[in-house]
Amino acid sequence: MDALHELQQLAANNNGQREKRPLSGYVMTQADLASADIPTREFLIAQWLPMDSYGMVYAARGVGKSWFCMALAVAIAEGRQRFLPWDLNGQHTVLYIDGEMTTADLKERFSELCRAPLHNLFIMPSEKLFRDGVPICLDEPEEQQQFENMLEEFEAAAKRPQVLIFDNLSTLRRGVSENDNDETRFLNDWFIKLRSQGYTVLIVHHAGKSGQQRGASIIEVAMDYVVKLVQTDKNKVPYNQEARFELSFEKVRNRRPANDELSLSLRPDNDGITKLFFEANEDTIEPRYRLLKYLAQRGRETYRKISDDLGIGTGTISGYMHKLMEEKFLEGLTRDPRITSNGWHLLYDLWPNEFDQPQELNLVHDEDLPF
Repeated sequence: MDALHELQQLAANNNGQREKRPLSGYVMTQADLASADIPTREFLIAQWLPMDSYGMVYAARGVGKSWFCMALAVAIAEGRQRFLPWDLNGQHTVLYIDGEMTTADLKERFSELCRAPLHNLFIMPSEKLFRDGVPICLDEPEEQQQFENMLEEFEAAAKRPQVLIFDNLSTLRRGVSENDNDETRFLNDWFIKLRSQGYTVLIVHHAGKSGQQRGASIIEVAMDYVVKLVQTDKNKVPYNQEARFELSFEKVRNRRPANDELSLSLRPDNDGITKLFFEANEDTIEPRYRLLKYLAQRGRETYRKISDDLGIGTGTISGYMHKLMEEKFLEGLTRDPRITSNGWHLLYDLWPNEFDQPQELNLVHDEDLPF
């Protein structure tokens, strides 16, 4: 039995007793903290979603929170360079824990979202668990241990999931009051424990009648981020779109993204793959991506001309060029850059009304670059 599990059992002890320990051994000076060998925190998405994080996406029923999180799971498992306007940092294994959908619906939705079968996206459907009379109950210590045992099996098979998505909080709990902070505290501690073990923990939750997340407020206290989705005014929704909703950040512990409010739509792309699209605000898009758009529409100009047209310094332009090449959106030489297939896909993602959807994604490899 490891130390963390012992602590968990102590926290769940009905008599409320805790092991006595001197707290002075946990205190350190700021000088000690500054000199401590603590790894720099890595990020999964941009600089607002850390790899070791605990956060929430919530919305009223029927808005699209499951679609949003499924699309995110697919993007991470596929190793896309971006999710909506934000950079995705690497390809990672995902475990999606469902609490309410039929297996048929899960199959249909993920099939619509994926371009090809994914062997690093694991899905735990709830239907068979319900049929067997053993639905998941994350508030029970024994159930949490079962879940940890499963994670250990994944790790032993070299398939450790980086991202754990629990969809949704209400259906994965039972026999407790969502509004009770005391009853929620133990589950909250377990999610924090998973974060401390390096997992990216994402909770899908419902909004209450007030429009805020439903239930005990303590659930949000330790979270790194809270994302809210709300239904777009139906009068503004084109007839051919399956879903349209607004995204906003209610909490960001790290760096709040420039694009922290988005209008999203869920619809098939030209290849028939269901995808989340967003309406870009020109003022909040990364300046180097506006430079990429400029090169696509205007071709190569002098730095002075680009500076005058875009309002960015000539010295900055060169840095943007090199960064776009590092990101594989440009190739060649800075004096004669060419937009890659990845670059055309980025332009289509950011400005779908101004650029045609590329027909094929030809990934640019290092050995293909002429510099």
